[in-house]
Amino acid sequence: MAEQRKRKKKKNVFPILMVFALLIYFVVQWYLINRNKIETVKANEGFINDSILTTGIVCREETIIENVQDGYFYYNVENGQRVSSGMLIGQVYASQSDIDNIYESQKLEKQIENFEEAENFMSSVNVDISITRRQLSNSMVEFSQQLSAGNYSDVYADVQDMLLSLNKINVAMNREGDIAATKENIKNENSAVKGQISVPIQSIYSPTSGYFMNNIDGYENIASVNNFKAISYSEGTDILMHPIEVPQSKYGKMITDYKWSLCAYVTAQQAEKLTVGQRVRLSLDGKQNEYHTVTVDSLTPKDDMVMIVLKSTTMNKQAASSRIVDGEILFSQYRGIKIPKSAIRIVNGEMGVYVKFSKLVIFKKVNPVYQDDNYVILPLEVKEDNQVELYDDIIVKGVNLYDGKYL
Repeated sequence: MAEQRKRKKKKNVFPILMVFALLIYFVVQWYLINRNKIETVKANEGFINDSILTTGIVCREETIIENVQDGYFYYNVENGQRVSSGMLIGQVYASQSDIDNIYESQKLEKQIENFEEAENFMSSVNVDISITRRQLSNSMVEFSQQLSAGNYSDVYADVQDMLLSLNKINVAMNREGDIAATKENIKNENSAVKGQISVPIQSIYSPTSGYFMNNIDGYENIASVNNFKAISYSEGTDILMHPIEVPQSKYGKMITDYKWSLCAYVTAQQAEKLTVGQRVRLSLDGKQNEYHTVTVDSLTPKDDMVMIVLKSTTMNKQAASSRIVDGEILFSQYRGIKIPKSAIRIVNGEMGVYVKFSKLVIFKKVNPVYQDDNYVILPLEVKEDNQVELYDDIIVKGVNLYDGKYL
């Protein structure tokens, strides 16, 4: 009996050993699977800017066009248009319905113009209706893209382009009679709409030559070079960082000079790259690769920072409409094959990257022309010391990598 009790006390360790063995198996399999796991990026063409990013304010010579009489304003010129002194820029009407009818009349007149252009379509010596069909198709695609992007101001122009193409196709298919009748109906409708527009109660003329802007932003009396030179760094950054209230009851403003300036703050270290009289390129929108040529006009110490003034003598619509901007001061732009800096490796004293080629890992030497904290630019031309080619699969993450490794 005692011997039987001893046998019962023995524990069966086989299940424990099986669990332990399975655990080791799964760990080994996980290691084998992840040992060769890599991440790659394509070696695409790109650029890196040697530049300074800063927030600044655009200063211009501006004259506000005051509200003289209450009413509803219609602009006779486009926003950002160059106008001469004494030119009619807008009219004041008694009601909003007058403005609505003016816009409706303009739409109807545009439709009449499209019909007349379509009627003249067949007078062309060489008429290729396939071109018109392609234009219609392109307009439909553009319409869909603008609608999806929410660019509703551009949608109407796409609609007009589609209508013009449809009218041309109708003419080519001998449907001129339908077009003539439709055009006559639109003319009658336009006459009725015009008859509902009252006489303007006031006309506004440009007080000077320059660029007309149909809105004001409230910075007109603040944004000047002399003002920013006179105030402290904290006062200046307060203006840049906090929006101000836009005054109401103003018809717009005139930008009266071609010259404009950007006032901004940079660190003392960044200012060492700038000298008065130096010509650099400036982007008023860091998201776009579009630059203005400007001159460093002044460098003024402000506390631990330096206020810079960049001056331009060329006005355009962007410079006329920008105010607080995330600017980029560009010194040089380096173009070539752009890859992450993290992909760079030093192997046997040589700089290079690992490239995935089919199932193999290949080491290729590189000779960067420029680099920043995150990326490097490589020459497009393949040389002995620069072996990376466009569209190579650059390995940016992997373990136990070496030249010739099979994945």
